[in-house]
Amino acid sequence: MAISARSLVARRAIATENGPKNFANSWFWLAVGAALLPFGVFQTILPLAAWCAPVFLLRFSRTQRARVAVPVLALVHYLASMISLRGGLIPEDLLAFYALGGVLGVLPFVTDTVLRTRLPGWARTLVFPSTAVALDWAFGLSSLGTLGSVTYSQFGFASLTQLASVTGIWGITFLIVWLAPVTNELWEHGFDWRATYPAVIPFAAVLLLTILLGELRLAFFESTVPTVRVTALTPDRELSLGVRSATGAALASGDEEVRAAARAQYEPITADLLMRTRSEARAGAKVVSWSEAAALVLKEDEAALIGRARTLAREEGIYLSLGLVVQSRTDRHPFAENRAVMIDPSGQVVQDYFKTVHPLGEAEYFAPGPGVIATTDTPYGRIATVICFDADFPALVRQAGQARADILLVPSNDWQPVDTIHARAATYRAVENGLALVRPTGNGISIAVNHLGQTLATADYFTTPALTMVADVPTRGVATVYARLGDTFAYVCIALLALLGAAALAAGRIGRR
Repeated sequence: MAISARSLVARRAIATENGPKNFANSWFWLAVGAALLPFGVFQTILPLAAWCAPVFLLRFSRTQRARVAVPVLALVHYLASMISLRGGLIPEDLLAFYALGGVLGVLPFVTDTVLRTRLPGWARTLVFPSTAVALDWAFGLSSLGTLGSVTYSQFGFASLTQLASVTGIWGITFLIVWLAPVTNELWEHGFDWRATYPAVIPFAAVLLLTILLGELRLAFFESTVPTVRVTALTPDRELSLGVRSATGAALASGDEEVRAAARAQYEPITADLLMRTRSEARAGAKVVSWSEAAALVLKEDEAALIGRARTLAREEGIYLSLGLVVQSRTDRHPFAENRAVMIDPSGQVVQDYFKTVHPLGEAEYFAPGPGVIATTDTPYGRIATVICFDADFPALVRQAGQARADILLVPSNDWQPVDTIHARAATYRAVENGLALVRPTGNGISIAVNHLGQTLATADYFTTPALTMVADVPTRGVATVYARLGDTFAYVCIALLALLGAAALAAGRIGRR
């Protein structure tokens, strides 16, 4: 009967919320939440908006009937996706993505509505964030990975970011979204501390402890190991202008005239990259990494290009990672290979990584790689490589953490609407796996960070014709809990949601007796 009594108290509290004044005000809170929601993900990020938007939208959900709240909130999330992306995806992906955003966005409100009245105050605050983490994790399995996670809005909140070394991004998502039900518990009880402290104290304690431990990690775990000079190169923008659109369509046909024209356009870009690589090596760089698809090369010319790079690496004594798109002569898929080829100072090829994830139409041209991250031991630490969107999949990149890599190269190629958030998202892989990360990026933001996610260097492709970013990178990483346990926190949230659902179901049955 005790469970039934608590359920009855909760239902009376909710009924009180649906008075005429609160019913009218709920539309105001909807407007506030809807205005903030687009600024929590993708573009034009306002970090505080990510915390506040769910608070006001949950207020609306709890003061409206479900048949009104659910479709309205689905529409709000649909529109928020349109605003936050606004040109970030190619047109054929937009409608499906926005619709998915509407459906997934409203599900935490649905579970909150269904379960909360049958659970005690402290327990019902866990329904909303557990659902959000479960959905965040599930969406991370899509071709866009975790790029849409609200966690990435907190770039710059360094003490909070350190939580990723333990829970991955899922713990940060949980904390951000947990604020909404806790605040609404206070709101629904007239901010009466005596009635709500069992719900408020756990949230406040976990948040404060997270920030405190994060500050301690920043203060006492800063890297003091030797560094290595790493240079990130992108192709000359003027030389690259129009090359892909002018030559890409007919290459697979095998027409010699078309392929000869493509070769003539590719050679100046490759020659420029090799020349700049040599210059950076003589300036002190020990590792040089090109951006994704920096050099386009025909399959029949691949061996010659790699041979030139091997000679350069041997003569200059550097580790050189080539970002290549190798275009085959074939009428069958795959038509090209997206690769990162690393050459050591002896001139040997020590890595040949094929990009694993090909989003937004790339899969029409490329086959996925095997998804195995190779590592190479060097005098400057153990170096691993992934390519661009691969870094949006924490479970994939975790291979580098498990292998105790010290430096992760992430050659990338972006597009302007998502260049900033994509660069920031990649930095969380460094914190999760306790390694330094260098991300040379064409058509975007190049960035280098240490294992704490602190920025070592950054450069914007659109502000210089031939982008060269130089960073002194720590040569030793650190072990992390996330590298060992992976997405365990996300699985715990999924299990917790199932347990809360079972408890609510049991409470409902007892209450009917």
